Amino acid sequence: MVSLGVLQVANYLIPFLVLPIISRILGASLFGSVSYAQNIVSYLTLLINYGFEYSATRQISIARDDKARTDAIFWSVIVAKTVLLLLSFGVLALLPLFVDRVACDPALYIYTALTNIGIVFFPTWYLQGVQQMDKMAWANFFTKLLGAVLVLSLVREAAAYRLYPLLMSVASIAVGIGAFVYVIHHFHISRPSFSRASLREVMQAGAPIFLNNVFIAFYTTANMTILGWYAADDTIGYFSGAQRLIIALNMVVVLPVSMAAYPEISRRFVASKAEGVAFLKRVLCYAGAAAAVVSLLTYICAPLIIHIMYGEGFEPSVDILRWLSPIPFLVMTATLLTVQGLYGMGLQKWAPWVGLALAVCCVGLNLWLLPLLGVKGVCISWIAAELLECLLVGTILLTKGRKLCSI
Repeated sequence: MVSLGVLQVANYLIPFLVLPIISRILGASLFGSVSYAQNIVSYLTLLINYGFEYSATRQISIARDDKARTDAIFWSVIVAKTVLLLLSFGVLALLPLFVDRVACDPALYIYTALTNIGIVFFPTWYLQGVQQMDKMAWANFFTKLLGAVLVLSLVREAAAYRLYPLLMSVASIAVGIGAFVYVIHHFHISRPSFSRASLREVMQAGAPIFLNNVFIAFYTTANMTILGWYAADDTIGYFSGAQRLIIALNMVVVLPVSMAAYPEISRRFVASKAEGVAFLKRVLCYAGAAAAVVSLLTYICAPLIIHIMYGEGFEPSVDILRWLSPIPFLVMTATLLTVQGLYGMGLQKWAPWVGLALAVCCVGLNLWLLPLLGVKGVCISWIAAELLECLLVGTILLTKGRKLCSI
């Protein structure tokens, strides 16, 4: 966890160095346009990942001593993600017919979507499963570094705003292919071979998690999508500025804990449900306390953070950042309960129902509060959804989990 945390800090220090320069070059309006394109493309990324980041990680972690089995899982997931990538480009080709923002600037969305090629090749789930996340983190670091060098070298004026997502996509593709080749050679992955049965197995294992991730997108990603229906590009830019900082904090604080603990907690739950619960409680206690401190400091330091990151012209982002400051603590708690608890205990069949409840809650609140309160309505909706996730998943773990531990 510590090594991943250090590398995640390094990963996000690079974008933090780039973001103040890019935001000042583009201004709030064009920054909002690029952010909205990234928001739309994130749905396509969700389709491509499908849920393999957890389902395939769990399969690799459990079967990692069986090389034939892990090789079959590896190629099945790669084939599945490739098919989903082609499907995503088909969806992107149809979007201009239905979304005016995409029709007005299709090149921006195409350049942004190219990053998904790198995501297909980058076997994050495999490295997590064999518990070599440090290598995965280093690859992420070089992706950010290469993207930053390209962006700072070539994006010098607002008119070149399309180059920003294009260059980030180029970096993602280059490092993704490099990581793919490394894993094949380092772990001696056999030649491409898979069966319909293994392909069906990885798809079925990822389906509940994918469905849950779709619902999660409705309360984490759809907020900006819905905001785009009501607000101008500059307002989207203000919200995106604060949201990016919160997401970065989640990545630095929450992601290392989740990635490092998930394979281990999966194995502990397989060995003993009681042992898995005890491990979950320890992680939840210490990680929750650390995330609470981060949320408090974010609220206190919001004016200074926005001034340093975005400079003049982004003052409205200060209030938005303060409204969103509880999110790191809530996301840490919800992620540990859902990913480590629900998935680790094998109760993932409940995840889509939880996700559905959260999606209905968040989308409904957004549609109700956004016209009344503006951006603050989006923040309240997000916080309410995270609180609801903690309540629902905690209830499931206390009821269903207790029965499993008694067996």
